[in-house]
Amino acid sequence: MTVPLTLIKRRLVVLLLFSLIASFTIMGRVFWIQLVRSDELKARAQDQWTMDVPVEPQRGTIYDRNNNPLAISATVDTVMASPPDIIDVEKTATLLSSALNLNKEELVQTITDAKARKRATIYIKRKITDEESAAVRKLNLKGIYFTKENKRFYPERNLASHILGFTGIDSQGLDGAELIYDKYLKGVPGRIVAETDAMSRKLPFGVERYIPPEDGYNLQLTIDKVIQHIAERELEKAIAEHKAKRGTIIVMDPRTGEILALANKPDYDPNNYAKYTPKLWRNPAVSDVYEPGSTFKIVTASAGLEENVVHPEDKFFDPGYAIVSGVRIGCWYHGGHGSQTFIQVVENSCNPGFVSVVQKLGKERFIKYIKGFGFGQTTGIDLPGEAGGLFDPSKIGPVELATISFGQGISVTPIQLITALSAIANDGKMVQPHVARAILDKNGKVIHEFGVTPVRQVISYETAQEMKKILESVVTNGTGGRGKIEGFRVAGKTGTAEKYAAGKYVASYEGFVPADDPKLAALVIIDEPSAGIIYGGQIAGPVFQRVMSDTLNYLGIKPEIPQKQDNVSVKVPDVRNLFVEDAKKILQKEGLAVRVEGEGYVVSSQVPMPGAEVNKNSTVILKVTNSRTNKDPVVIPDLKGRTVKESTDILNAIGLNIDISGSGFAQKQNPPPGIEVGLGTTVKVEFDQKP
Repeated sequence: MTVPLTLIKRRLVVLLLFSLIASFTIMGRVFWIQLVRSDELKARAQDQWTMDVPVEPQRGTIYDRNNNPLAISATVDTVMASPPDIIDVEKTATLLSSALNLNKEELVQTITDAKARKRATIYIKRKITDEESAAVRKLNLKGIYFTKENKRFYPERNLASHILGFTGIDSQGLDGAELIYDKYLKGVPGRIVAETDAMSRKLPFGVERYIPPEDGYNLQLTIDKVIQHIAERELEKAIAEHKAKRGTIIVMDPRTGEILALANKPDYDPNNYAKYTPKLWRNPAVSDVYEPGSTFKIVTASAGLEENVVHPEDKFFDPGYAIVSGVRIGCWYHGGHGSQTFIQVVENSCNPGFVSVVQKLGKERFIKYIKGFGFGQTTGIDLPGEAGGLFDPSKIGPVELATISFGQGISVTPIQLITALSAIANDGKMVQPHVARAILDKNGKVIHEFGVTPVRQVISYETAQEMKKILESVVTNGTGGRGKIEGFRVAGKTGTAEKYAAGKYVASYEGFVPADDPKLAALVIIDEPSAGIIYGGQIAGPVFQRVMSDTLNYLGIKPEIPQKQDNVSVKVPDVRNLFVEDAKKILQKEGLAVRVEGEGYVVSSQVPMPGAEVNKNSTVILKVTNSRTNKDPVVIPDLKGRTVKESTDILNAIGLNIDISGSGFAQKQNPPPGIEVGLGTTVKVEFDQKP
């Protein structure tokens, strides 16, 4: 049967149309894959045939102002697995769980899930110890690999923990300066890229590419390690002596806003921060508010003098109370101070006198100075979690105005108060407090410097000078006498604030020195002392005196007031890296007292520092340790009368060896005591049973 030509033509047209449609469909699909989805598919393909192992950059070091390391990073091993390469999951998990102290069942589940999803690499345990690393390497397990990561260490442990903060498992800053300056410290991660097969198994002879990480910048703080140590030492002693709940000390350069020390107790060890309650991570110096009590009177006095509503020699009469809107406001001194000048009002910390000043000022003018001194707002310090205090002008009536004049009914932070005090010390100019000094590269070159940040002129130069004289008089003639430092003019103000909880107080002392040319300002707060004494002048004043005295000695700031003839000054000898007994003899020979802190045989640091001029009979604090010294040469210690063990420990501690002859107690030694020798020298010691 012959097929009609028209039917054949029709069939050819249909076939042609079908071919065209199929061709356009294929071309469209190719266009879609090759152009539209090319990047996505390429990335998916690379994921299938490459294993990408991250390489963590080294986090920058944090130094104190003298380049002493406070936070460092060390390279440690992290265990990783390539699940597709693991043949016996059960056996691998059993061996790893034992070596790394992990839960076997959880490890099996992790590897199995990753294997099912054909993930090229997974973490097994990050940032392990050297012992764990050695144990895993001995197992030589197929599919188990190592990568290098950096672990954060804080060599000074608790020192300045609230300033430094801490980092997380990914070396990210979580608190303190670690958090605020994380973008400078963290660096840029690198990678190791290796080829894998379709099952995500590493190819034995595949190409491996290494993209190096970029290490983070270093951070130099304004903190001085020695001053920080002094502040923490004295704060711990005060809290223990007065059985207090906690305390804070801030030492600041009033001219620049640099924080030289910021101590809170109790604190924590950032090396093991997770072992402490999060409450201890909180930085009370910037995050907690309290009623300042009489230390706030510096604001009232400054405002009154600036507005000319009061003058230093104006007369006041204190009957022991003031009546405001029918409310009796008592003076802390029962019976009153009687007739007194305004200078004496401040010296005596007389509440009714300050109530009189604020009534002359009026609400609006007083509020202007409260805000001008920075209360009710944050200072802008470069630490996380800063509070702005509690101050609501809309709720201030006549009685509230009166009580705020002497520091009750307003809540401030310690950093606000020390900043306000520093404005007076700095001739009325307020500057922003800060803890960062500079960003450095790995060679120590300054990348960025954090300079002085002026805020505003709070009071005039003339008023500031008058306030300096009045606050100096508080120390010389008034309630601040326990803050006196021999040889220096000290300006200060005490404070004792009763908390809402009956019978609980906050004792404080603030001041600066020298009074006429302030170089240091400090605030001491002792919260809830319970040993019987509650007044700031008696509790916090001596702490202020010891902190500032040791700091002045350490910084080499010489007394400005001539010393008594019997106070002969001496230069502190350098006894660092010496056997502690030899160090004590040297210092005592110079007429200096010695206090040893820590356990060990070798002097690691001293306060005051070598070369500082101090009075005879001053105390030199020696911090001792058992660690070896790197100082060369070493002075041979006197071992006579020491046991074999004591002699061995002493010599090993300072980097020397021992050759033992006999037993019992040391009688003779060669080289003799006092001779300088090189590290590793052997000292021959003869022992006898007779001591």
